[in-house]
Amino acid sequence: MLSAPSQLLERNIDVFKDDGWLIINPADAYFTDQLSHLSVDVLHQYYDIYAESARVIPYTILDSRDILNTSTGIFSQQKINKHHHYFAPFLTLPQHYNNIVIYLPKAKAHYSMLIKMAASLVNGSGSIYVVGENKGGIKSAGKLLNSVGEVEKVDSARHCSLLRCEITHQQPSFDINQWLSYFDININGQAATIASLPGVFSHEALDEGTQLLLEKLPSNLRGNILDFACGAGIIGCILKRQFPHLNISYLDVSALALYSTAHTLAESELTGTVMAANGLHGVDEQFNNIVTNPPFHTGIKTDYSVTKRFIADAARLLPRNGSLHMVANRFLPYPGLLGEVFSHVQTLAQTSRFSVYRAVKE
Repeated sequence: MLSAPSQLLERNIDVFKDDGWLIINPADAYFTDQLSHLSVDVLHQYYDIYAESARVIPYTILDSRDILNTSTGIFSQQKINKHHHYFAPFLTLPQHYNNIVIYLPKAKAHYSMLIKMAASLVNGSGSIYVVGENKGGIKSAGKLLNSVGEVEKVDSARHCSLLRCEITHQQPSFDINQWLSYFDININGQAATIASLPGVFSHEALDEGTQLLLEKLPSNLRGNILDFACGAGIIGCILKRQFPHLNISYLDVSALALYSTAHTLAESELTGTVMAANGLHGVDEQFNNIVTNPPFHTGIKTDYSVTKRFIADAARLLPRNGSLHMVANRFLPYPGLLGEVFSHVQTLAQTSRFSVYRAVKE
């Protein structure tokens, strides 16, 4: 089933008359099927929709040094008939587009960055469309869009709105590194500079839960470590600085997060294996320990299916005596959920907001 924003675009399908479209961060993999007769490029900053749209393997392995050296921004690409799908944090391609659609992201800073990138890629006489849900902030999205041209509302339905901005003049080239911000942290005597982009978890600040997790991790971690949902790479970077013998991999669904992680590692003169995946779905690498501040422990009241799948997948990737260390909101029933899969579950630390758990596969 199409997402509500895609249903609104479907309602306005007559807008898509000619070739030369770029669609940024579609909320589902199905709307573009209706544009099969057009030449369309699709930028995916999130691997789950990219993998489904481009029909590629469930995860991709990259080297942090290769991420730093990309000039186009592209991590992975696939052509499906007349559509080019790109998994990338940004695009700096030589061609320009007649029209661009942006699916409104959650973070305002992320949206601002997408506007500037889109404006640099659209023809001088082209338009940028923005579609999003009312509860996601689309009603105020036109104010930021006004910075690059004249804005009008095209349509409203399905609790969503579709805006159009006609670009009034050619915009300057887009440089993703101008949007990178840096902040310093010091945990367990290990100082590090963290790079972060808009749209990445805990942008420009150290999350309280992540700090607690790092402070309470045991010193006997060994072998291959997975920093799951790595964000800006804070957990893995601190562990690698503290225990250089560890072999750490960094996994996230977000290309923005992986780009930030590569720069975080470079700031500490480190390198690492970086993985793009939708959770642990399809991942078949083996790890001695998984360490995580997972992204799905807020806002979930009764449906724990995603959490349960992650816990089961984590156990699948761990050997005997392998461990999962995680921090989560204290009120969530993680001890019980972990206990359904792991034979030994321990609470390592607890504050008024967070709990740190250790689950061992026996």
